[in-house]
Amino acid sequence: MLWFPVVIIIVVSFLCDFSRAAFLLGYTAESCDDLRPHRIPFVQDVMGQSGGFQPGLGSNGLPINAPGFNRPNPNGNANGPDGVNIQPVLMTTVTPYRILTGDSRYKKGRAIEVRLEGREYFEAFVMEARALGGGPTNKLPQAGVGRFVGAPKTAMFLSCRDRSSSAVVNAPNPVRMNNLTFTWEAPFQDVGDIYFIASVLLGDRYWVFTSERLLSNPFPGELVGCGIRRTCVRLCGYYQSSPICSLDEAEYVLIIEIDPSLREAQITIGGFIRDPQTYVAFGMAYSDFSLTDMDMSVCMLDRGRVTLGHYYVKQEIFPPFPHAGAMIDSLVSHNFQQIIVPDLTDLDNNRLWCRFRRPLLPYGPTSINPTRSMYHYYFKGPKNNSGIYLPESIYKMNISPRQYNITEFYTDVQISNNAFLPVARHLVTFFLLLIGLHSRAI
Repeated sequence: MLWFPVVIIIVVSFLCDFSRAAFLLGYTAESCDDLRPHRIPFVQDVMGQSGGFQPGLGSNGLPINAPGFNRPNPNGNANGPDGVNIQPVLMTTVTPYRILTGDSRYKKGRAIEVRLEGREYFEAFVMEARALGGGPTNKLPQAGVGRFVGAPKTAMFLSCRDRSSSAVVNAPNPVRMNNLTFTWEAPFQDVGDIYFIASVLLGDRYWVFTSERLLSNPFPGELVGCGIRRTCVRLCGYYQSSPICSLDEAEYVLIIEIDPSLREAQITIGGFIRDPQTYVAFGMAYSDFSLTDMDMSVCMLDRGRVTLGHYYVKQEIFPPFPHAGAMIDSLVSHNFQQIIVPDLTDLDNNRLWCRFRRPLLPYGPTSINPTRSMYHYYFKGPKNNSGIYLPESIYKMNISPRQYNITEFYTDVQISNNAFLPVARHLVTFFLLLIGLHSRAI
């Protein structure tokens, strides 16, 4: 019966190398929508022929601590020794975890810091950003907006709904985690207000929670609907290789939108300033060669804070003085017959932004009716502690090609600010003079 020991050896050898099927909880791409951990089949650690333990592999060929995977409770208990009956339990108690963001607003295409922390450690997690939808333009809610571009070594990127790096998940490290910091990059299109949502797993318990709402910073705006639903003006720097610049590159930006009730206009002005003693302005006047009775809206720095000013120009030989229709705080109910209302301001490096609302009605002895056709002036000027001053020449201002009613939408792109415009006008004058002299000589 020599064959019997041989059979024993073969069976023992086979059992030693056999991997026992089991289950664990973890996050995968299947968790993107409901953020629920799933039971993941894996192969447990087994004793190899060499006598040492070998790491088991999951059904996808990854180690048992693959991205988002959590080992079953080693003590077995109700879930069974191999996690066969393990089921995730959604906790409805107050979560011991939270999501913090580096700012209460986000800007398109910009990165912000996102932190996942708590009073307890956790073993697995998944997190993404989602758009709330709604708002003035009735945007659709979206999941997985933006992308993560930075993560600690204990985490890795996860592509949900075929969107690259739209989520983050724990990496295949057998460690307990807490206080993780990520870098998230906002999408380049306007998706409205957003929030971050995360699911955190500890044992067989998991919590789902969100961050505070992050408001969308509307600056510099968008070009969609320009000339149809809004007026868009860009002044491009003379140093740029192309005369057509993006909103992010423009030296000056003006966007005008009209309230559906036709009672007020929402106006955004912004531009780069080289020093804090420079303002950015939008003016309206009846002439393209005289500033008489011009209405000015001014965005400027005042003691390090962005403020909006409203001025009236009697003639270009006089400095602007505050308009008779004073402004009020945007939180106060206002009379459409009298005032413009500051809405939102921002300082982004050396770029000022002011958004305000103004009624489409005349409102005082020195006011002008913005529903009448006028030339639009786009310019920057100097200021000091005494007040603001007009540019030294009207030729240093950019002017709309014709008169426009403020409710008439158009698109205008020009070379900015005292670069080619004054030179071009002087050259034209010079050539006309030469032509005149040549005609007299003949």
